[in-house]
Amino acid sequence: MAADELSHEQEDQIIRGILRDRGGIDPDVLGPVVDLAALGLVNSAWRNTCVEDWHAGGHLGDGDMMRINSHMTWRVRQILRRWMIGTGLVARGPASALDEVSVEDVEQLAIRVFRWLVNPARKLVTGDRLIDVAGGDLSEYEDDADLRLGGFARQATDQGARSSFARAAAHGALSCTHWWGHPRWPDLVEKLMLVLDDPADAHWGQDGKFRMRLPPEPATVADRKQLRRVLLVAPWNLSSESAAWLVDAGIGYLRS
Repeated sequence: MAADELSHEQEDQIIRGILRDRGGIDPDVLGPVVDLAALGLVNSAWRNTCVEDWHAGGHLGDGDMMRINSHMTWRVRQILRRWMIGTGLVARGPASALDEVSVEDVEQLAIRVFRWLVNPARKLVTGDRLIDVAGGDLSEYEDDADLRLGGFARQATDQGARSSFARAAAHGALSCTHWWGHPRWPDLVEKLMLVLDDPADAHWGQDGKFRMRLPPEPATVADRKQLRRVLLVAPWNLSSESAAWLVDAGIGYLRS
């Protein structure tokens, strides 16, 4: 049977498996599903858009993207959590509670996230306004974000709010394993702490050559206690220098 011929029940079972095995969450508990959905929405409606061209073109460095992605995930998570409160949903409650949420409520949420994402005056965590980074490409980004968030809303129309959130969460589980906000992020941080203090770790390649090519550690990286705390709680508070160093050190390639 082709993928596009899967029944709704078969697709639901596949997504539940992704959330359990790749996301590390219980697909029947609402809060973790919504938090992973925030990750998926930021990845699809921000990172995987024309923003990649801004990144490749040098408008946003690798360290900047790490900080921006984590901060935006936190902010979108806040928007989703406030929406939950407004619709009477409880984070510790069952994900099945989404079955009672109207399509209109999901559409309003998608609009709220869209307006925040594309606001020209919105300040990125780097201090730059979105309009200053986007330049003449802001309208292109608006189209990309509208397409992705429109798909999120249409999924709720076609198969219900629970399916819409589950799909977004599965996207986050699969695509964002090295992002803050993923349930496996704390394990990755602990792996990083071990790797940084072990120049013989396989992560650094044969004879640690990869490690030796790096510049000296920035002060925040050298202070392991502080680094662990910032990475776990708010990696967007890293300095640009520290974030860039961690990206160069291969934080995106670690295996927890």
